[in-house]
Amino acid sequence: MAWPVKRYGFAAAIIAGLGLMAAVVAGKSLLDGGERAVAASAAGPQAKGPGGEAPSVRAEPARRHTFSDAVQAIGTAQARESIVITPKVADTIRAIRFESGQRVRRGAVLVELASVEQQADVAEARAAREAAERELVRYRDLFEQGFLPRARLDSAQAAFDAADARLQAGLSRIADRTIRAPFAGVTGLRTASPGQYARPGDSIGTLDDISLIKLDFDVAETHLARLQPGVAIVARTAAFPDLSFAGEIENVDSRVDAQTRTVRVRALLPNREERLRPGMLMTVEVRSNPREALAAPENAIIDEADGAYVFVAAPRGGAHVATRTRVQTGLRVGGMVEITAGVSEGQLVVVEGVQRVRPNQPVRLIDESERPSGQPAASSGLRGRS
Repeated sequence: MAWPVKRYGFAAAIIAGLGLMAAVVAGKSLLDGGERAVAASAAGPQAKGPGGEAPSVRAEPARRHTFSDAVQAIGTAQARESIVITPKVADTIRAIRFESGQRVRRGAVLVELASVEQQADVAEARAAREAAERELVRYRDLFEQGFLPRARLDSAQAAFDAADARLQAGLSRIADRTIRAPFAGVTGLRTASPGQYARPGDSIGTLDDISLIKLDFDVAETHLARLQPGVAIVARTAAFPDLSFAGEIENVDSRVDAQTRTVRVRALLPNREERLRPGMLMTVEVRSNPREALAAPENAIIDEADGAYVFVAAPRGGAHVATRTRVQTGLRVGGMVEITAGVSEGQLVVVEGVQRVRPNQPVRLIDESERPSGQPAASSGLRGRS
């Protein structure tokens, strides 16, 4: 019959077509493989490694930095000196000699209370003292001439002393009605007016010396050995998030709180620009035990179950080879890691491209100018302090 012959002829045509397609695909694969081989050969031995083409990485020499043991705390800023301006006696305010926010010198008159009656008392006491002084001089002359007994001279001396004491008391009462600045500083908001009746304890204003800020904070007693006068601190406040304020511990309280098991610490912060204000909440970092040590950026460290590693770009045959090196690490502060062993000063540590590197693989070192646009820089603090 004719139909089986036609069927077999159609199947043969299909098989022949599939074979032709397979031959074309195989030929193209061989051609592409040859081109890659030629390109790899032209790139040279420095562009290949056990893991393929050499990855581009950035490396920086290991350098020494200052590390310190940090203790964190929260404290409240206080003025170096601070008072509430209030009268010593109850009377009417005659004059206020300052404005809100005014800078005053030590001894400047701030407030004057009414003192008409006291002035009259002083005038009377001064007149009585002058009369007692004249009588004392006359009695002393008579005594020296022998016309006056010693008892009369002593009485005249006592009368003069009493008159002088009454005068000094009157002057003191007037002084109590004049409020002077006990130290140089800046006045706060004025809270009273002339003609107002003021009593002891009533606030007329405030006076603060903020050229130096006292910062009190509590630290757990377990850190007591690290807290010594002169130890450096760094404080920050939410009001100035981009600024840090350096100071040092002035003193440590002589007692540990039995309830909280903390000790009160006082530090001093220079405040020449007067950014800090009394009452501010500040975070404190006590930096004790400062020391010099090698450091590497945190993203250069490979943490594994058996320890930490870095890739060191070691020169070999005119190229650089990534050597996987085990290191011992210490503190991790501000994106930097303290390296206590495993790397020598000056060795090139891979800080970017770590995930693309394999052990003993050639690498191509790049600098900042070769980084693709938009790619963030490594958190490298090899030129800073920790």
